[in-house]
Amino acid sequence: MFKTLAMQDVDVMWFRDPFKHISMGADIAISSDVFMGDPYSLGNFPNGGFLFVRSCNKTIEFYRHWQAGRYRFFGKHEQDVFNLIKHDMTDRLGVAIQFLDTTYISGFCQLSRDLNKICTLHANCCVGLGAKLHDLRNVLDVWRNYTAAPVPDKRAGKFQWKVPGICIH
Repeated sequence: MFKTLAMQDVDVMWFRDPFKHISMGADIAISSDVFMGDPYSLGNFPNGGFLFVRSCNKTIEFYRHWQAGRYRFFGKHEQDVFNLIKHDMTDRLGVAIQFLDTTYISGFCQLSRDLNKICTLHANCCVGLGAKLHDLRNVLDVWRNYTAAPVPDKRAGKFQWKVPGICIH
């Protein structure tokens, strides 16, 4: 049996190790479309683009309900089902869900502006492969310039994403 599970969408770029931002107390850590400031607030908007799960009875049961929810809420995307069941599952099972801060685990929906802190960037809130590739190429260009720059320039915050793009704003 697995002790942990880490999953991500294919449109997630990694810049630094994101795992140091996952709390030891979290049973499930999930990226956010919109992060409201409190990592344990169920008012955050989840995004399954980056997902970390500790294997235990609570999370196994959570996954059973999540899978069953796809039939219960027929036609809903798995992220929408997660959002619909999160309150009930945390109350009933005691699952601790950590919503990851978009400063570190970022996406196009709520873009981190701090290249000194960002760990991953998800091309979420973006429709179409061409649009995602266009903006992710721009992100990679900026990242290459950032990593090649002298440390004082990095610390001074002289680097910003190329905006607007097709999806990135």
